[in-house]
Amino acid sequence: MKRVVSILLLLTVISGAGLAVAYWVSMHSAAPERSARVKTASTELAPSYIYYTLKDARGFVLAQALRGSNGQPISAPQTIAVLGNGFGLSTADNVTSMQLSPDGNYLAINGTRDHGDQVWIYATQHKTISLVPAHVSGNFLHWLPRGNGHTFLYRPVLPLGPGLSLDNRGWNPGLWTVDAASGTYQNLDIGTPSVNLIDAAPSPDGAHVIYSTTTGLGQGSDIFEMNSDGSGRVSLFQNHAEAQAIVGLFAWSPDGKNIAFERLSDSATPFLPASIWVMNQQGAQQRHLAEADGGHGFMLSWSPDSSKIAFVARANAGDRHADAQAQALQCSIGVVDVASAHSWLVASPQQTGEQMNINPTWTADSASITFTALNPTNRVVGGTPRYWSAHISGSQMKPSVTPITPALQHVVATQ
Repeated sequence: MKRVVSILLLLTVISGAGLAVAYWVSMHSAAPERSARVKTASTELAPSYIYYTLKDARGFVLAQALRGSNGQPISAPQTIAVLGNGFGLSTADNVTSMQLSPDGNYLAINGTRDHGDQVWIYATQHKTISLVPAHVSGNFLHWLPRGNGHTFLYRPVLPLGPGLSLDNRGWNPGLWTVDAASGTYQNLDIGTPSVNLIDAAPSPDGAHVIYSTTTGLGQGSDIFEMNSDGSGRVSLFQNHAEAQAIVGLFAWSPDGKNIAFERLSDSATPFLPASIWVMNQQGAQQRHLAEADGGHGFMLSWSPDSSKIAFVARANAGDRHADAQAQALQCSIGVVDVASAHSWLVASPQQTGEQMNINPTWTADSASITFTALNPTNRVVGGTPRYWSAHISGSQMKPSVTPITPALQHVVATQ
């Protein structure tokens, strides 16, 4: 596997919530609801929905279901739009992430096809769907948490139409901020072409962006921070000499004091295990926290009180087939206490009876985690994931997990 393939695979799974989000789904509640899950939409009066990409005879369709207090659907998903242009008819097509904007008015759908990635934007109020930006292939990364509430970080890859040159050297983009409503964008100079960008994530207050870059296989990665307007760029550190030299999957703590990240293997083997680290905003006081799954793009999830991180851990770390084949992955949900670096498992394939346990999300009181359990998704008919709840207690206690929904059918992705 050449480096361009390896890096593009990494960038694809890092964008948004990666392949993890492609499995994050569920259906009608079968258990009493517990404490409320953290919401991303700003409006409390309008109904709260979970959005899905489903597979049907037309390809990929967008659906929505009412959201319960644990983040699980409490109604059957109803189709609201067809993504169109034959997207989803090929088994090579996929949706790697779906994220709702902070103002709740726009849903970003990161899709990948054999000729490149594009972002569909669904306007939740106007019920319209369109490609944004219209004539570019690239990856959605994250919504900016402040400002107008619907601007996102975007990694442009290739121009698909005229009028996109950014300087007298032609196509030479960096990191873009894109307005989902208008499609207008601003180019932020990251000191290297966008094809070298691994990951970028904004701080909780929207004032800063941390990002990482690489120049090729065996070259490691460089980590920077800048203001959200592109000014004040500083180098935080370089990671070149170690086997796990690719730094990404940044996750800021809710209080903005710390940044968690993963170190992934700088290797053409795509799914080698990774490690979780934490540092302060200046890139100092770096500490190793735990071992984790690597390469599939499963995001790190901070507890609302900023004391713990939930993550996806490899359950078959010794299986070499799982290092190279996504369908061979077996994984559990882990939790690590950030102060002590003490970690433990809270859900496993043995408990749920499913090969993959992924997408941990905390309840508002930091006492429980909602996660998805499933077997690998069938690319022809979609997946059948199910939501579970895990009560978080000390590692000396036997973890308690409870299914809270039945399985859904034909699911490709959900927000």
